Amino acid sequence: MHLRRKPGYRPEPCRTRQRIVQRARGDPGAQPDLIMRQPLLALALSAVFLAPAQAETLPQFVGETIVVTATRTPQPLAAPLQHTSVITRADIEASTAPDLPTLLRRESGVEITSSGGLGAQSALRIRGSEADQVLVLIDGVRVGSVSAGTTAIDQIMLDEVDRVEIVRGNVSSVYGSEAIGGVVQVFTRRGAGPTRASATLGVGSDDTRKLALSIGGEAGATRFHFGAAHTRSDGFSSADPAFVPTPWTFAAADDDDDAYRNTTLNLALSQRLAAGHELGLTAFRSSGDIEFDGSLQNASKQTLTALNAYSENRWHPDWLSRIQLSQGSDDLTASLDGVPTDRFRTRNRQIDWDNTVNAGPGTLRIGLAGLWQRLESDAAFARDARRVASVTTGYTASLGAHDVQFNLRRDDYSDFGGATTALAGYGYRVTPRARVSASVSNAFRAPSFNDLYGPYGGNPDLDAERATNGELGFTYSSARGLARITAFATRTRDLIDFDPLSWLPVNVDEAENRGVEFSWRGTLAGFDTRAAATVQNPEDRGTGLGLLRRADRFGSVSLGRTHGAFDWQTEILASGPRPDIHVATYQRIVLPGYAVLNLSLGWKPARDWRLRTKLTNLLDKDYALVHGYATQGRAAFIELAYVPK
Repeated sequence: MHLRRKPGYRPEPCRTRQRIVQRARGDPGAQPDLIMRQPLLALALSAVFLAPAQAETLPQFVGETIVVTATRTPQPLAAPLQHTSVITRADIEASTAPDLPTLLRRESGVEITSSGGLGAQSALRIRGSEADQVLVLIDGVRVGSVSAGTTAIDQIMLDEVDRVEIVRGNVSSVYGSEAIGGVVQVFTRRGAGPTRASATLGVGSDDTRKLALSIGGEAGATRFHFGAAHTRSDGFSSADPAFVPTPWTFAAADDDDDAYRNTTLNLALSQRLAAGHELGLTAFRSSGDIEFDGSLQNASKQTLTALNAYSENRWHPDWLSRIQLSQGSDDLTASLDGVPTDRFRTRNRQIDWDNTVNAGPGTLRIGLAGLWQRLESDAAFARDARRVASVTTGYTASLGAHDVQFNLRRDDYSDFGGATTALAGYGYRVTPRARVSASVSNAFRAPSFNDLYGPYGGNPDLDAERATNGELGFTYSSARGLARITAFATRTRDLIDFDPLSWLPVNVDEAENRGVEFSWRGTLAGFDTRAAATVQNPEDRGTGLGLLRRADRFGSVSLGRTHGAFDWQTEILASGPRPDIHVATYQRIVLPGYAVLNLSLGWKPARDWRLRTKLTNLLDKDYALVHGYATQGRAAFIELAYVPK
């Protein structure tokens, strides 16, 4: 059975085949002594930043960037105890990245695998987690598939994205299921300031074309934004010609270009009723037509939708209440040569009531939530719906040089049971700019509908996958920038695997990952600088083998500068070897490491106009993220934008 046949889950390999292959063969890339070096590395990096911080008198750097995802309450970027980063709208425009997977590849702790070009299935992993152990939200709304358990990040284009926040590590105590590796939250664009219209036109390699239009602003107490974008590309063949044809994988006709079409619509409306009281509505829709290579399916249409209505009310100077009604959906239809083969339609309906109370020196958060999940499919699932009731509380405070955070959450599912998760964190500011921190937490992933109810054999007696996490962190913030170093250890038990004897999924496996993450964003020697590095050892505890498609070392670095109306940015993405599965033999192999160079050039001919050129894979590096599937060679994209200030 080829990997594309898993319901709603195209070429990303299922865990079953991954576990079997891990036990069948050794891992020549494993490095057991790696873990012993990591605490020393963390201490050494900490010393580098701490020494100058003690000698300088620079003011504390917190910038104007506010994040909310770490605790669901607004905080300056340097404040969260968890390793948190934000990608702003200005960062998105400067990167010229077309989609969410491309944008996330440069972040520390984040690994992206893709089975082709634009629109091809991509998997997001944070800190060595599985792809279904990372929670992805759009404006606070779940849009993941309840059958596959993952989110189609490859269908999220960036024209209507305002910012992206990334929180690494266990945060189930804030968000519930899936937040084992972390949370990625996408915030769509909203209106602000005078009414402005903007437009973007782009062309590039593989006959790629893009047109994006938007209008938004404020009219009295009303804020509004509407945007539409269309991207199309003739693409390239996602199949490595060396494996065309391959039985159950690639057909003889698969050595062809794989086209992609995407249309994104975004609407945001809000009305301020009085001081501290606002009603709002957001609606985001991304629809993609995808061609890919495969002998069983070779095209699909997938639509993600996030609808959200909210009422935010400050009933008292110390009490802010927010009620949100939302629906997130994933509608996937697959076909072979124009003939429909599978259909999976997920509906996630949510109601959330969050209350934030100023409690002396800290902030208390209390929340109630309900989630109703439903699946419509032409496949035979034993059940097609479930409901979840949740209650959560959290407390954060800064007490002199001390920062504390506590979270507690309970989720009760109508099918498999429930889970209680918690987080306790503490930080101490050694200087006004340097802080050390530590936290412990646990998290869980609820079994998907594929796991519980079929259609190829489900087990309703499954338990949730559960994880524990411990972290030691160091944060340095100054007028020069923000640096974070985090040493982490995560152990996940009751992993759901497929038992070939009973032909059912069962809770059997255990995984562990220990590592160190580093991130830096700021100004260095006059250059705008970003750097990220991760050293880790994700392994199967039962076999000692490395987990598939996860590298022991990976990272990125970018340098940029502005010279009057011109600017430039160069970026290197690098990764060490990763274990994978051979596309034809299904035997365990090791993919070689790679380094890719990207270059971006910008020019502002007038105040409101911007011309930017992105050169991708400038050295035409031949590498693979998934064995048997091609990646983008040397390519260029030119974008002209009118964005009034």
